[in-house]
Amino acid sequence: MKILVIAMTLLIASFAAADWSENFDSYAAGSGLSGQGGWFPWDLNPGGEAYVTADMARSAANSVEITPTSDMVHEFNVLSGTPVITGWNYIPTGSTGDQFFILLTVYMGADSDWALQLKFACDDSQLIVTEGTAVVPIIFDQWVEVKVEIDLTADQQMIYYNGVLIDTIQWSPTSMIYQFDALDLFSDGGSSIYWDDLEVIGDTQMDLAPSTWASIKASIK
Repeated sequence: MKILVIAMTLLIASFAAADWSENFDSYAAGSGLSGQGGWFPWDLNPGGEAYVTADMARSAANSVEITPTSDMVHEFNVLSGTPVITGWNYIPTGSTGDQFFILLTVYMGADSDWALQLKFACDDSQLIVTEGTAVVPIIFDQWVEVKVEIDLTADQQMIYYNGVLIDTIQWSPTSMIYQFDALDLFSDGGSSIYWDDLEVIGDTQMDLAPSTWASIKASIK
């Protein structure tokens, strides 16, 4: 992992504000999310596809439907500062199985490094911070904000659900990789839920062409 950090540092092209937002409204309803707006399925496996839908939306007209097989990734490459990621989800009553909101210090397929896994255990109606201690009731049938405030210097993340702080944990307790690489919206067989109005606000972002990122990751596999 140290090799990854060194390689990326040497190949920095520029730094820019790490602001990003996604409301899925510029995509056609019914289309696959893969290849749009920087989204791609985990390991480029087509089976991880998610779909843009007009059936539900917090901000008109679309959201993304995470189906029982979805596993969709978006990279950010934030190397420093205090990034904040927010998103809104809608979980219908009667939902089953497990859905995840995952943040990664490094995305590299099976060699990725996980910083946070928020588990929406619908069968038990519980939201679980798997790396922490928080277990809170899922709020069904309405749009609910999920927010994570990350401090890469302090190695800390503060996790909020519906505007309430539910847990404060280390960002990288084992790997000691102090960067924010990617978001993963993953269903472990859970029935469909919806996400809308995702946003990342932060201090700095690593700006590398996709081909450069691919060569860095391929070189250390």
